[in-house]
Amino acid sequence: MTWLQKNFLLCPYRVFTALFCIYIALGFIYASPAEIGRGLWTIITSPDILVTDYIATAGIGATYVNVALSGLMAVLILVLMKHEPTGLTLGTFGLIMGFAFFGKNPINMMPIIFGGYLYSLATKQSFKNCALPPILATCLGPVVTQLAFVEHLNTGVGIAIGIALGVFIGFTINPIAKALRANYESYNLYNVGFAAGIMAIGIMIIFRTLGIDFAVLSIWSEGYNAQLKILLLIVSFYFIICGLLASGKDKFLDMVHMKADDLDYYMLFGGKSFINMGAMGLLCFFLMLAVRGEYNGPVIGAIMSAVGFGALGKRVFSALPIMIGAMLAALAAMLTTGTPFNSSGFMVAVVFSACLSPLCTRFGWKWGLIAGFIHLCFASNVADFHGGMNLYNNGLAAGFTAMLLLPIIRLMANIFQKKKDEK
Repeated sequence: MTWLQKNFLLCPYRVFTALFCIYIALGFIYASPAEIGRGLWTIITSPDILVTDYIATAGIGATYVNVALSGLMAVLILVLMKHEPTGLTLGTFGLIMGFAFFGKNPINMMPIIFGGYLYSLATKQSFKNCALPPILATCLGPVVTQLAFVEHLNTGVGIAIGIALGVFIGFTINPIAKALRANYESYNLYNVGFAAGIMAIGIMIIFRTLGIDFAVLSIWSEGYNAQLKILLLIVSFYFIICGLLASGKDKFLDMVHMKADDLDYYMLFGGKSFINMGAMGLLCFFLMLAVRGEYNGPVIGAIMSAVGFGALGKRVFSALPIMIGAMLAALAAMLTTGTPFNSSGFMVAVVFSACLSPLCTRFGWKWGLIAGFIHLCFASNVADFHGGMNLYNNGLAAGFTAMLLLPIIRLMANIFQKKKDEK
């Protein structure tokens, strides 16, 4: 085993730390320190409910630095807690790396993570064993900052309530996510996204009853195709190279024959799972190339999330049928409503739909097509229920999709089995 394999590639924290440093370097290539400082202040103090593209509001340089700072904060917390990395750890970094393009920043993340720490104290657990759900629940970061910009409340009261709600979310997300997961039997990889979505709907219902409402935003950047394509290729090949150099536990090609229950690729393949992460990035790159999609913060954020979960449940062969099904839904919507099938909103849902990969692995590509089609329909409509406060809108949509499909799949399987037995 070489020094590189032993001291770098065996530690995902170092792999991601190096990647976040690349983000910082790119940020300062695209913007001056003064521009980055102003952009970060804009990110911290401005509303960030769906969809708020930080590239549009703060500039690409500040956005890259925000991604890096958000990711490094999560790395530091997990390292200090001596958390043993798993596939979910890598997926968590992927989500942070993605959603720090539109909605997450270190300031709105901190109260939620602190709430998770209080939960560990209250339940007398080590925080390292229950840290990931509150870090993932930072998808509700807009709750923390949004209240400061609501005209019904003065700024001080809004910030105080936002922080309190953030702490409450982090404190309660562990048991809520665990309880709700049984509804779709792990076929939705974004479990915390579904739990956070249910919490956001509850919070929004209370707000609207009290006369507080948020309009879902639609802020998308334009003109950054070249920069974001370069970023995607850098990240994809970075992970592929790391995976090729790593000393894995098994052959990477064995991943092709994985079962639906074998989700944690990092635990099974070690550093070789980085190859799959890079492959997911390249899959999304060629998808965007094929449909001539526009790159922006939410689109590249969705792709980075897919890259992260290349270590937990997402594979090219199981993701592709679902993404094709979602594209078919986008084409159908274009025929009936005139919305371009490659619009950014649709492409975000198409990429995120891969979170249903275990369903495709277990029940086959035909059900994968149907799942992708239904997922895009849900994803296009559920944001109104939570007022855009749940950044993991597609995690909520995927949970509903799986809950709807699983009984139907099993019903059809029983019918076909009975007919087969009769013959």
